[in-house]
Amino acid sequence: MAVNFVARKCTQCAGKLEYIKEKKIWRCLYCGAEIEREEQYDGLFTIKNVVRQSLLDTAYRRLESASKNLIECEKIDSRYVGTLIAKISYDMIRVITPGACDQKDVRAVFAQLKKNYDLLKDMGDQITDEEEALYEFLEESDIFATLVLVYDSLGDGVRRDFALGQLSAKEVYSKPANGNLLSYALKNGNVSLADEVIANSDNLDIRPALGDVMARYPDGPEKGNRIASLITAGEPDREMKKLVENYLSETSDGVLTKSRASISAMEKGILISSDLIMEHVVKDADPETVKATLKAFCRVKISDDDVIKILSFAFDCNNMESACGAMDCLKDSGQYVLVPAKLVIAMLSDRRTDGGYKLSLLKKSFEFKMDPKSFESVLTNYLCNNVDSPEDRKPLLDCLIEHASNIPTQAVENYVLKCKADGENKPAVVKAIFDKGLNVSFFNDLLSRYMTSSPDSREVKAAITDILSGIGLKIDPACFTEYICSSQDELPAKMQFIKKMIANGSQLRADAANAYLEKTPPEQFSPELFTMIFSPASMFSAKAVENYLLRCRDRESVKAENLRTILEHSSADLHSVRCQINHLGNKISCNLLQAYLLTTSDSAPAAAAIADCLINAGRLKINDEMNVSGAGMKMKKYALANRSQLSEAADSVFEKYKVYTMFF
Repeated sequence: MAVNFVARKCTQCAGKLEYIKEKKIWRCLYCGAEIEREEQYDGLFTIKNVVRQSLLDTAYRRLESASKNLIECEKIDSRYVGTLIAKISYDMIRVITPGACDQKDVRAVFAQLKKNYDLLKDMGDQITDEEEALYEFLEESDIFATLVLVYDSLGDGVRRDFALGQLSAKEVYSKPANGNLLSYALKNGNVSLADEVIANSDNLDIRPALGDVMARYPDGPEKGNRIASLITAGEPDREMKKLVENYLSETSDGVLTKSRASISAMEKGILISSDLIMEHVVKDADPETVKATLKAFCRVKISDDDVIKILSFAFDCNNMESACGAMDCLKDSGQYVLVPAKLVIAMLSDRRTDGGYKLSLLKKSFEFKMDPKSFESVLTNYLCNNVDSPEDRKPLLDCLIEHASNIPTQAVENYVLKCKADGENKPAVVKAIFDKGLNVSFFNDLLSRYMTSSPDSREVKAAITDILSGIGLKIDPACFTEYICSSQDELPAKMQFIKKMIANGSQLRADAANAYLEKTPPEQFSPELFTMIFSPASMFSAKAVENYLLRCRDRESVKAENLRTILEHSSADLHSVRCQINHLGNKISCNLLQAYLLTTSDSAPAAAAIADCLINAGRLKINDEMNVSGAGMKMKKYALANRSQLSEAADSVFEKYKVYTMFF
């Protein structure tokens, strides 16, 4: 190794010399002249050996042996530069080595050290030939490693740099000297020297070196590698675990460096706290680092709490690659994993993520076990409470329903009756639910409740009603009647539904036909539907009779016959019925027959047949007293007065029953 040194000058040109250690000569950097070193006297060889041994003992912390050799140096030549250097080194190391010097003697030792150092400097501000000759003789890198520490501590940069030039870090075998050299290198930012010392790990006290590197080595990819190499070289004990965990929690190094350190520790068999791994490495790491770290963590048997922490990260990290990587680590490790419902529910409820992300993560979670009750709670919560868009919900619900072995009855009812989050997709979801083969006997009143209380649009409601009726659900008689009277379904659909309900076993109440006549708007009256719901047990009120006769448009061919049947099934007192009509600008209160004749648009034959029915079966009279715009009046008088404006049907009936004759 070539070393530049400014103290010596070329004898030819006074230029700077470079020492060539292998040849033991000086070479001028300017003129190239080579100058051999000459010893001053032969006696130096003996004292050099003793100095070298004392320095070597000091480097290895064999301080008692070093002290004895110092005594020999003093005997030979107490003023020799080597003796001073050996004494300075011995005293410095004795002071900084725990237990080597009594604390009460430290001040005195420092005083003696300073005195000897002053004597060394008195020999010249620069290194003398004699001192150079000593350094050339010493050769051992352990000694130079120690001298680097000593001179650096004394602030002597010239001698420190010269010692560094003579040093080969890979040839230092003293663990204390290596530790001192590493501290020096890290303190001064000499990364290349630090790397050489770390590479010499067989001759290094691993734990203190590891702590030093963790604390002072500059952050970056190489730091992680250096930490890893030291951990690999050390023993996996409690102290090393503490060092690594403190490093993770207390330093500001980057995630990549901390990941490398934690992985190497875990590969060495040290199980690092999952809290530290998740908080200081995994939480902010890129997907590749997440997977590498957790793969090492899951390589050993971990606790259920650790499993939950990894799953919690996966469901909450909002990065699909990281999430899948974490879950793959659990899966590949063979750990027993039971996915908690609350984690899946929280993930599915997270408004930050879209449906595609949630679906991928949900499918990933099905690679593990989930308690049936837990799964039911996940499905129930998403089905009934989640507020994702219909577009996001549909594939997620399809996935959940596909994996369901059972869907709670209450969840199904709550969804059908209360949830409108799926909009137009709701019928498809309902169909998928019942396609799972649910026991329909558990839902006896579902269709009735849905039809009477639903948040859905008319179209959605019709589709779901069709699905529920299609699986055999019935409706209660009251709901059935309400549907018949109030539903806005088209007539064919309504009649088809009624047939389906009857086939399913739904019962029509005896008053269904009566309610239909009472509640159905006249323009919506259907003779076919009326015929379908009429039964021998039907009974009709006066209001039903009035509505049918005056407002509902039935086929003329059967209207009189239908009226007769209605009257036969009515116990109402038709004589007490007073109808309120408007006719020719008059407000008229009259009986049912009179009201019909004055307002009907039926043909004359049909009107005659109906009049016959009302007179014969209903025992109503044409000429009963009426109230016309507040005045009492018989029908004969009113008809005669307005004959020209009466309908053909009314005029024909009045003729038939001789209303216009003198004797009527």
